[in-house]
Amino acid sequence: MVEHYSDSRISIINQENKGVSVARNQGVIFSNYDYVTFIDADDTWEVNYLSELKKLINIFPNAGLYGLNNYFKYANGSQYFNEYNELFNGNISGLIPDYFLLFSKYGKSPFSNSNCCFPKNVFQEEGGYQEGVKLTEDSDLWCRIALKYSIAFYRKPLATYYIEINENTRSLVEFSDYHVTQTLLKSINKKLVPKKFENSVFELIAFQQLSLVKKLILNGYKIEALKNLFKKNILKQRYFHFIFLLLIIFFPTKLIRFINKKMNSRY
Repeated sequence: MVEHYSDSRISIINQENKGVSVARNQGVIFSNYDYVTFIDADDTWEVNYLSELKKLINIFPNAGLYGLNNYFKYANGSQYFNEYNELFNGNISGLIPDYFLLFSKYGKSPFSNSNCCFPKNVFQEEGGYQEGVKLTEDSDLWCRIALKYSIAFYRKPLATYYIEINENTRSLVEFSDYHVTQTLLKSINKKLVPKKFENSVFELIAFQQLSLVKKLILNGYKIEALKNLFKKNILKQRYFHFIFLLLIIFFPTKLIRFINKKMNSRY
């Protein structure tokens, strides 16, 4: 379909399918300009997405990452977005004071691969997305950048992230810490985390470790879930979640999935 367009601004790169990280990194290599933004095939932008992104870059030229808010849309047509009213004293945009705290508080990053933008030099300096990583390759890159640079954010949703379509990673399972968790732990051990972010990084590590445990439970890997549940970060940062999952893990898997589905049925 793209080949039917005659536009000098569009380049098509054909290559063997080696995963999303390789594809995105190759796209950056072939790009011509100083800033790079991505959009997955099943997500959408509002017509003023790029123009507002350009304004954000002009206001905060030294940021290492730019994000615009997005809607989360479900198969039944319902959608929502997080307003992030606690940010920027009511202003529509600004620099996120603590990206790691915001991530752990909401249980997801304030942006996705389809509504973030990188200065090309920062992207390449960080080595882009880690190739060969099945899960959290995006969170891993965002966190690496957030440890070194400020992150600019625009609170009005100008993109739409389609939940049902993008949940094809649900069948992918890891049995030990996600890649982003490993990166954050290494950063702590190497003292690469600014002092002001240390507690927030530990919070995010605990959240990611709990997310892994939940996914293992939902997929029926209960022994592996138990092994990952007894992590010191979980016990220290999320003790009540630890107790809850320790009880839930002994429920029948079908019942756990049923409860999980009911809890999310409003979407």
